[in-house]
Amino acid sequence: MRIKNSMRNMFYIYASYLLIAILNFVVRRIFVDVLTVDYLGYDGLFTSVFSYLSISEMGIASIITYHMYSEIATENVFQIRKLLYIYKKIYRLIGLFVLVAGTAACFFIPLILEGQELKDDWSFIYLIYFLQLLSTLCTYFFAYRRILFVTHQRIYVCTVVDTLVNMVCVITKMIVLLKWRNYILYLLITIANNLLTNLIISALSRKEYPEITKIGVNSEDMKALNLFHEVKNMLVTKIATTVYGASDNIIITRILGIETTGLIENYRMITSKINELILSLFNSLQASIGNLVYDDDQKKGAGFFRALDLSGFYLGIVSASGLIAVGQPFVLCWLKKESLLLPYAFLIALSVNVFLGICNNPIVYFRNTLGHFEADRNYMVAAAITNIILSIVLGIRFGITGVMIGTVIGHILIYVGRTTVVYRYYLKEGPARQYLVFAFRFLLLGISAASSAFTAGWIGDHVPNAVLSLILSGLSSVVISTAVFIISSIRTEAFGIILIYAKRIMDTKRRRKKEEV
Repeated sequence: MRIKNSMRNMFYIYASYLLIAILNFVVRRIFVDVLTVDYLGYDGLFTSVFSYLSISEMGIASIITYHMYSEIATENVFQIRKLLYIYKKIYRLIGLFVLVAGTAACFFIPLILEGQELKDDWSFIYLIYFLQLLSTLCTYFFAYRRILFVTHQRIYVCTVVDTLVNMVCVITKMIVLLKWRNYILYLLITIANNLLTNLIISALSRKEYPEITKIGVNSEDMKALNLFHEVKNMLVTKIATTVYGASDNIIITRILGIETTGLIENYRMITSKINELILSLFNSLQASIGNLVYDDDQKKGAGFFRALDLSGFYLGIVSASGLIAVGQPFVLCWLKKESLLLPYAFLIALSVNVFLGICNNPIVYFRNTLGHFEADRNYMVAAAITNIILSIVLGIRFGITGVMIGTVIGHILIYVGRTTVVYRYYLKEGPARQYLVFAFRFLLLGISAASSAFTAGWIGDHVPNAVLSLILSGLSSVVISTAVFIISSIRTEAFGIILIYAKRIMDTKRRRKKEEV
């Protein structure tokens, strides 16, 4: 059943992802043609500001989620109801805090933009700010019931809703940009998108899980869950994670200007689509991971983890090598403006960060399911502090590339901390060997990326058509990185486990075809 549900989740997620991704790239191309790149900078800056406000969430979602996995495993409906409405109550309070804090935070925006020549007046900038704040608030007030589909391995239901609503909204954005060139209407469509998807999913969850009805909760229920203790342990990690993730755009805007923040948003759109594609795979497996962690057969779970970890390495090396090889030509083919290109050194640092993030994904999912949020908080604090200090120092000296190098070094500390938790509390072994494995994987990335870049350069010199050159370079990068992966991994136990799971998936497909006949 786990494999069947995970396959269904992956099918819906990938189909929807490809469709929405293509439409979003078209929208961005239209955006940079008809509007100023500064608007992208404001979007990135304000998103970072609101990320700081999300500290108030205190990791409640992660805590409730891993509690809910254990209750679903025992079919404890009463406790599931309690957990859901504790989640709702806390999120409503957090939403009110974000509204108040977000309103207060707007007074600090002039300090970040101080000394810059702005193309828009302040009333327009503040209007953009509050519209984006409203879009953020939709999550806190309407999205809480989505967790039922996630923890019951039915995330594909949310995916279908997200896809249909997104399609309508993205097409509407195209029309608004082409016909009226109006950024305010563009933002209003984003708000409508967030609101509508959450309301539809909420209605569907009530229909699909009628037994999960409203129930009164109080502080005693939270004490029974040991929620306050876990929030205390999670809070430091949450603060550090937010500071690490949200600091770059603020630093870039303050040091290098809002336009540079806008330029980096185009590159981040590419990496975000890659990450969404990869995350959709792991998201579809999240409930299965939750079940495995609480399963008595620890050996099976450990084997699954090692296979997933190796899969993460493969996806990471393919993605990062491809970015280094074809990232710049892709931006040029996509946006048609050399003025929108950032330095190649920045692209390399960004690609390494993408590699770290993708390799980190399997560990993140097991780590979040395990709890023990206090175990890696010192690593998270060190990562946040390191990122801020190095990004400022290196950003002043080397520009946008320096900021990204600071981010990469901080990311390595995050990986070390999360690896320590999973190996210590789940695999019951020391993480030292995994650190050596990861260092070796960095070496393999260097070989793959250098070979891919060299091959892409050769193809670019000999294939005059830019689009054909881009396609051939991308394909050659996939072949090279796949070859490096297979040669380095084929003799490992984890590779054999991947083959076993692949065979099970194929057998499941064959059985389904026979049943349909």
